[in-house]
Amino acid sequence: MQERITEIEIKLAHLEQAVNELSDVLYRQQNLLERLESGYENLRHRMIPDDTATDGPNQADEKPPHY
Repeated sequence: MQERITEIEIKLAHLEQAVNELSDVLYRQQNLLERLESGYENLRHRMIPDDTATDGPNQADEKPPHY
């Protein structure tokens, strides 16, 4: 009986260690995901012109002068 309890305690210790390692990995992945999302938003704002910054209609929408 004592051997079985010892085996269960050993398995429990290994499971606790595995859970802690997985928790650390998940934490690092979440931080990386947040940094990537922030970088993506920064790039998106730099690439997509702000509509309020334009001085009129988009030039692609304007008719050429000969019309």
